[in-house]
Amino acid sequence: MLDIVRTFFSQKKPPENTKLGRNDLCWCGSGKKYKRCHLEQDARKRSGQLADAAAHGRR
Repeated sequence: MLDIVRTFFSQKKPPENTKLGRNDLCWCGSGKKYKRCHLEQDARKRSGQLADAAAHGRR
């Protein structure tokens, strides 16, 4: 159980400047393709950030 927690917290952050292709290996080091690992989570995060930026820009 402790190994799972260590693995979770030792994951790298996604690269800010690099655009990953769907078929590239995932940034987290899982060995999976990006589209099967973190693509959906990263897309949700980006869309939330865009919505926040748009809301702050309208004020």
